[in-house]
Amino acid sequence: MLGTGSSGEGHLRDHAKQKYIGSGITYDDFSDEKYVEILGQEFNCVSAGDIIWGHLEPVRGQYNWGPVDKAVAYAEQHNMTIRGHNLIWHEQLPSYIAGLEGKKAELEQVIKDHINTVVGHFKGKIYAWDVVNEAIDEV
Repeated sequence: MLGTGSSGEGHLRDHAKQKYIGSGITYDDFSDEKYVEILGQEFNCVSAGDIIWGHLEPVRGQYNWGPVDKAVAYAEQHNMTIRGHNLIWHEQLPSYIAGLEGKKAELEQVIKDHINTVVGHFKGKIYAWDVVNEAIDEV
């Protein structure tokens, strides 16, 4: 429990009721019991890290829902708001995307299919999506 200067003791999540105070969580984080305990106590929002395309759909059309579903279930059990981060990020694309270079129509369809599948899977569970992460060229 944390003390505050004006209202006494409480958890961060209690002091941030009208705002979001969050952290990220991945499947690997569940092996750290203390982290998971603090996450549930102190935060009211979570970003599920395993939702990144390269982790979620490493093989075209084959989704690995297990890790991110576990994080979403944890967040729901702890009354946490869930942010979807992220649907597209150039640093975490599955390897099959490179094979679509120069195939604009097919690439666009793959992107649409991925977004529709992921957003549909989590319909009603995720309050906001980061659709494209870091879209500006790093050069």
